[in-house]
Amino acid sequence: MTDKIRIVLKIAGREYPLTVERKDEEKYRKAAKNVNELVTLYSKSYSADFENYLAMTSLQLALANIKYEGSGEMSPVTEELKELEQELEDLINKKQVL
Repeated sequence: MTDKIRIVLKIAGREYPLTVERKDEEKYRKAAKNVNELVTLYSKSYSADFENYLAMTSLQLALANIKYEGSGEMSPVTEELKELEQELEDLINKKQVL
């Protein structure tokens, strides 16, 4: 029998109740945090709606996943997400300076 718990993740202002294995809770929370950070970065850079921000965030994360698909490693995905986040922050900062 698995040890499952019920959690609620808030993504782009909406709450999503999920039942997950206890050992995976932190992974879900970190994933939601990454999504929220990317959505926030897009919302500061572009005038659009949350649907568009979520679409761009999904595309970015899917591309990172495809890049490392089949490699058997997950740490490069984490590193790639950090690099993408830094690039977005740099772009936002440049746009704010202009």
